[in-house]
Formats: sequence, structure tokens, C-alpha cells
Amino acid sequence: MNLEQFSKKNAQLKQLLSQSAHWQRLGACLKQELPANMHAQFTVACVRDGQLVVIAHNSMIASRLRMVLPALLPNLQQIDQHIEAVRIKVQPAETQPKVVKQANLTAKARQELARSADALTHHPELAAALRQLSNKGGH
Repeated sequence: MNLEQFSKKNAQLKQLLSQSAHWQRLGACLKQELPANMHAQFTVACVRDGQLVVIAHNSMIASRLRMVLPALLPNLQQIDQHIEAVRIKVQPAETQPKVVKQANLTAKARQELARSADALTHHPELAAALRQLSNKGGH
């Protein structure tokens, strides 16, 4: 499934993809400036009313972000000039037990996944994921 092709036909999807990419760029900017041990502890949620909203996964990370992020505001403003401040919210990561899926793919489904992976040379990560899925056991 190619979201870019779908987004050409759907303006709302195109806007959502554009916003998501923008927020990912802002998140990458923050992660470039922050220590590696913090990278998995927060996510950029959105930009609302001139505020970059960052979700911290615990209160300790939120405190560290509140101390550090104001100094990074000029870097963020190079990506989005509308950002005037940073707002940190705490939302703990969900800690639900992992569900072990026991679904099986048919041989035809695995074959089609492998064929799709071969056609996605321009998206190597997606192609690798499809190849890995196609190699899983079936019936």
C-alpha cells in the first residue's frame, strides 16, 4: 500500500501525512540535541497555538525536558517559525502484556508478500519487513 498515491486522491490524508512528517522532523531535531538515553522517552505530539507539544513518558523525563528544551527553541524555530514555546505533557507509556499472535499465512499470501517486497526497492525498510513477514511459517 502506497500512502503517497492514496494521498493524491485524498486531501485530508495528504495533510495528515504532511503534518506527521513535520512533527517527525521536529522530533528528529530534538533527538539530535538530546542525549541518546532520552530519545525513547518522549515523542513530539503536535504544534498547537504556537506551542510545540512534547509527550514525556514519565515525570523525570518531563522535568529534564522542561529544563533543556527552552534553550533548543531557536533550533526548533528554524524548522517551524510559528513555534513560540514548548509545552511538556506527561503520559506514561502503556505497559500492557505483549500478546502472542498465532496467525498463520497461507503459502500464496507469503508468496505475494515476497513479490511485494521485491517491488519496493525504493523503500528498503518496508521491503525488509515484508520479506521477514513472508518468511514466517504458514499452515
